[in-house]
Amino acid sequence: MTNPQLIKFKRDLIAIYFTLHYVKNYLNKNYATCFGFAAKTECLESHISGIISRLQYNSLKNKYNPEDCGPSDPYRKSVVSRFNNESGKKFLRANILCIKPWISEKEKGVFMIKYTEIMNALPFLFDMEKLQEKYDLVIEPSWESPYEMYSAFLPLKSDIFVQSLSIRERELHAAHGFKPVPLTAGDWVNIESFYPDESIAKKYDFCIISNFIPVKRYPYLLSALSRYWTGDLKFAIAASSHVGHKREWIENLLKKYGLFEKADIFIEVKHTQINEILNASYCHVLASRREGANKANFESMMAGTPVVVLKTHIGFPNWKFTPPLVANYTTPQDLVTAIKSSKTTTRAEVAKAASEMIGYIHASNTLNKEIKKVSLSRGDEWTVDILPKINRVHLFYGNQEDTRKCIKDYQFIESIIYEKSYYQASLAIERFSKNESI
Repeated sequence: MTNPQLIKFKRDLIAIYFTLHYVKNYLNKNYATCFGFAAKTECLESHISGIISRLQYNSLKNKYNPEDCGPSDPYRKSVVSRFNNESGKKFLRANILCIKPWISEKEKGVFMIKYTEIMNALPFLFDMEKLQEKYDLVIEPSWESPYEMYSAFLPLKSDIFVQSLSIRERELHAAHGFKPVPLTAGDWVNIESFYPDESIAKKYDFCIISNFIPVKRYPYLLSALSRYWTGDLKFAIAASSHVGHKREWIENLLKKYGLFEKADIFIEVKHTQINEILNASYCHVLASRREGANKANFESMMAGTPVVVLKTHIGFPNWKFTPPLVANYTTPQDLVTAIKSSKTTTRAEVAKAASEMIGYIHASNTLNKEIKKVSLSRGDEWTVDILPKINRVHLFYGNQEDTRKCIKDYQFIESIIYEKSYYQASLAIERFSKNESI
């Protein structure tokens, strides 16, 4: 049995385990939890997971509306309890952004909802009927959406625009009744923070801007370098101290592979320094197999630095980007080759190609065009364009002064949340009015 087959067989066993839990919760009418297990099963990508998950989804048909999920449903309880503390409340208001104020009954407003866990919780936290009477929604998944819950729970009482990571996603969103938009979370790069700087000399063969968590596959990357790299080597690592392992973890890993002297480690650095690191590097490496549309990749391209990504990566839109922006790899040896090949590109050509495809102004114009087209086609008016937003840690306006245009909208959001302590409009307004991300 080959290794890939063994992996799939192990996942088959997990699929069976999930199925047993699915049946148990189905009998208890915990439909939200059932959908969660169906989503987990599909995500396994084993020999049988696709067939089993389809059967599970079909069994759930017309049984997973929010009103069908009682307060005792384990999944519903978990998504609601996520926001029942100060950290959760802060996270909630940081990821609901009004990008078009409500004008009149003939001109709806628009709220952007970011991060999957908030999208999943939205129907359990807010009166969606009242919200969708006045607002269309834009949802910005952080991971590929077929494996998430929101497609089951967000009611189609207004138009819902979904930023789609892949061609597969666009088809699934359209089939569900959503309006797919050819954007990802990574597209909204702040072009004021990430740009090519010719005054910065190249000093790193590559950089990796990535937290110390398993999905990032640091051992895979460092093992590849240890085995296949020849010649001089210097690279940079930038990470957060708030997510995943601490600095000691990566230092020990670097020592294990004999690369400790080859790496400069940066913890909790500002955007300006990240731009300097990107400009000082010949490429940015994404070693993961699967995640969302990694923001650092998009920031790297805007800075004129190409990115190196797994050819079969699930999440990053390889279908959309080609050389000189992206170089792909399939094996550890390919990874090393791709890193070295990045030296043949120039900062100017990469930045030029990126500016024609990504950046918050480009993304805002693309989204505005899509929403305007749908709004006018249903007979609504359109007198105000959407407000540009940018990538920071969470949602933020491209122009912080735009916050004042949406004060009444945030107050409305506060009025339709079921548990009043979870969301305070004044704190949301204060957050979006600040210069720094929170």
